[in-house]
Amino acid sequence: MKKLVLAVCAAAFVCSNALADDITASATATWDATATKDTKSALVVTPLKSLTFQYAEGIEAFNTQVGAFDVTIQGQSGATDFVLTSQLVSNTLTRSNDASTLDVGVAWNGSALSKSTPTTMIDVQNNISAGLDALAVSSAYAGTERSSAQGNFTFSIDSATADGTTPSEFKDLTDGYWSGDVKVQFTAVWTV
Repeated sequence: MKKLVLAVCAAAFVCSNALADDITASATATWDATATKDTKSALVVTPLKSLTFQYAEGIEAFNTQVGAFDVTIQGQSGATDFVLTSQLVSNTLTRSNDASTLDVGVAWNGSALSKSTPTTMIDVQNNISAGLDALAVSSAYAGTERSSAQGNFTFSIDSATADGTTPSEFKDLTDGYWSGDVKVQFTAVWTV
């Protein structure tokens, strides 16, 4: 009788363990990595933070990111005016398993950057310098030294397509991973 009870208990223990398997999940994080040093060019712009967007189901949208950057200029002795503009070059994220896309919007002080028209960030003659004031003083742009200032763009996922052309709501996209570059061209003009 004792042997039968032990056998039944042993069988029950094995069965309960088989039904309670652990659930394990893993995820891989990827960082694109590059390294650049430029201390000679008249204009150097350095992104200080990478961008990572995550979809939030509760609001059916992707999060917004603040992307810091550093702007360094070489003063041009005798300059009487300085203008710095920025313009969107590319902003589409794609993925390899389908043709869906996400477009990243970039804004400077609340104004959206476009691919067709430059956005003025500094214009000394017109007293525009919000956020980059350190570069708008004559000792910076008209001096002989290098000067730097830091600013922030606001990045957001503005729109999506299901197939590269057909607009899509974010909630209707298939789960997945999109990647690509957001490129902004900065142009500096010194009037001498």
